[in-house]
Amino acid sequence: MKPLPIMAAALFAISASSASAATTITFEEQGPVAMSNSPGSVVPLAAQLTNYYLNLGVKFSSGAGFAAIVDHGFPLLTPSPPGLIGGTAANGTLDYSSAITASFFNPGDSITKATVTSVSVFGDLYGLGSGSVFMKVFDVDGNLLGSVTDSDAHPLGTGPVLTFSGAGIHSVNFYSDNATVGFDNFTFDGLVSIGGHAAGVPEPANWAMLLLGFGLIGGAMRTTRRRKFIVSYT
Repeated sequence: MKPLPIMAAALFAISASSASAATTITFEEQGPVAMSNSPGSVVPLAAQLTNYYLNLGVKFSSGAGFAAIVDHGFPLLTPSPPGLIGGTAANGTLDYSSAITASFFNPGDSITKATVTSVSVFGDLYGLGSGSVFMKVFDVDGNLLGSVTDSDAHPLGTGPVLTFSGAGIHSVNFYSDNATVGFDNFTFDGLVSIGGHAAGVPEPANWAMLLLGFGLIGGAMRTTRRRKFIVSYT
């Protein structure tokens, strides 16, 4: 019976996983090709953003079913230049007044929903001097968990910031009421699948725990077989 605790420890190693680290999307990642900053223009296919970041656990959409990757054009006025994300109108054109929705899923799986414990996004650093930006936060059932707002009247070079923390965040949508704000540096933390397990693949430390656990199980089984052989021989 002594091998059982070892096997239990190994099974714990299989199920254990570390808390996910914060993930920041800067919209400069290779893949989508940013369109020019031309509100009202049709968003080219290469700049349409939907599932590209699903491998990280997040999917973006807007009025046309996709958001737009945009080259802001003013590197010093973007939190991480030059790319940012803008909304789209139903006709597929770039429209900064349309809300962008970010929804969380198990990485690489657009069916298994996930939640996070915090989310934040920056507005561009060119303050219009009036208007506001908003973010609404929802759970997996579409219930409103809360909302945050910030002014678009910050000094040049310090744009608005939207941040929300709390358990069970499945989706957020963010937008401005002056139709000029693009968003950048989308950050989230604590990604967990709806099944209750930490989302994503195990980190290296967890693989080491898995290998150690399997090794202990194998050693325990060999010891048990050896003891049975000795007993039957004597």
